Amino acid sequence: MKECFTSQLQTESPPFDSQPFPSPKGDTRAGFGSPFRGRRGLRYLAIRKVNLIYAIVTLMSCATTTQAQSLAQTRCDNFHKGVNLSNWLEGYWVPNWPDTTTYTFPFFAEMKKAGIESFRMPVCFELVTDTAAPYTVDTTNRVFRVIDSVVKWTTQLDMKLIIDNQHQWNITEATWQQQAPRLAHLWAVLANHYQNLDPNRYFFEILNEPAGIQNNSLGELFTPIIDTIRQYAPNHTIIVSPNQYSNGIGYAGYQALPDTNLIYAFHSYDPFQFTHQGLTFVVPPLPTGIPFPNSGYDIFLEAEWNTAMLWKDTSHLPMFLGEFGVGDSADAQSRCNWVDTMAHRIKENNLSAFYWDVVGDFKWYHSGVATQDSIFPCFASALGLYGDTLTSVRNIAEDLAIKVFPNPAQSLLTIQTAAGLTSARYAIMNSLGETWQTGNLNAVTTEVNVGNLASGIYFLQMRNDTGIINCKFIISR
Repeated sequence: MKECFTSQLQTESPPFDSQPFPSPKGDTRAGFGSPFRGRRGLRYLAIRKVNLIYAIVTLMSCATTTQAQSLAQTRCDNFHKGVNLSNWLEGYWVPNWPDTTTYTFPFFAEMKKAGIESFRMPVCFELVTDTAAPYTVDTTNRVFRVIDSVVKWTTQLDMKLIIDNQHQWNITEATWQQQAPRLAHLWAVLANHYQNLDPNRYFFEILNEPAGIQNNSLGELFTPIIDTIRQYAPNHTIIVSPNQYSNGIGYAGYQALPDTNLIYAFHSYDPFQFTHQGLTFVVPPLPTGIPFPNSGYDIFLEAEWNTAMLWKDTSHLPMFLGEFGVGDSADAQSRCNWVDTMAHRIKENNLSAFYWDVVGDFKWYHSGVATQDSIFPCFASALGLYGDTLTSVRNIAEDLAIKVFPNPAQSLLTIQTAAGLTSARYAIMNSLGETWQTGNLNAVTTEVNVGNLASGIYFLQMRNDTGIINCKFIISR
């Protein structure tokens, strides 16, 4: 990078202390031949029914605590809308890792323009951590220079950043005690290196999507690591999540950790068979043509959200949605239905949330380029991006005295506008942002023939010299 953040961060590795963990037994580095390329993978498909039954049976055993965690809660709430910097510093499969050009300052500025306030940056720190004691972390690797650039950009833009330790650690029930001293030393180095960053703006996530390990073992792993971080960064908020790949199901019976400056995360991709259909990194690939709703697996979405929200509401601890997204192999209308469903759940539960992969396999920009003109209208509408917070005809009618009816429509759509919009033009777009019909608004009432449009979700955009108004309507026959 031509410009890197310069600071007085300490870069020396703190002394390695293997206690209280047993010594490692040989090289336990995760292999690089994973058919899932380290990205979530073929998540829990074979065991989901067992997990669902377990969640239902143990739902009422969620841990409770009287700790207010007001500081952590405030910081969690201040994430608001976020995105993951996906397929970048965690992308060990990318040639010449770590690439320095996947995301640049203009992208960060565009996200700011869209209304994004926070970023989550997954990093494959495992690649720069030796597998044998004393587990030296190569802080001279250019991945740290890239992180420093991101710190600089987020500071300039007044945005927040989660530094997330991503995959490849091979931490399971059978291996966690062997891997623990290595992971603890990594976080001692990272906490020491980043201790001078503003704790209201920068956050540490210990381990992304734990799997194959019991939650009680995960607690034994995390607690001394948190204590180690606190030696160097006593005021920074730390992010943790349960097993089951951080799925909400993992909170069934989950016990909160002792530290009172923690935020708890969960990830939501259910129904997995819908959101990940046809994606090549899932092996074997899931079949395409699965709709939403009525995917046949919708119950899993209900189960994970009910479990996570019950834990949140009974524990009174800060929680946010660290990842959610739907792959672009699903049909456009179903993608819109899913993101609309997620947006309502996020709002109803007052959650901060981070979308996964806005320009890749889960993209919300149809051209692959992050611009306002390229965003799928239904994503902008549901998630309130680029100032588009009018998600229904009801909201528009209440706020701007505009009526669009009938909704759903069959052949004719009537638009009644306020006097200030009588000189406006309208455009009807599908969920991909493709324009199907345009025209002028006539006086106060305009009738539009939509008989040639197929059934589905559409967006009516009305524009004049003073601004743009969007609303959603449905064609149903």
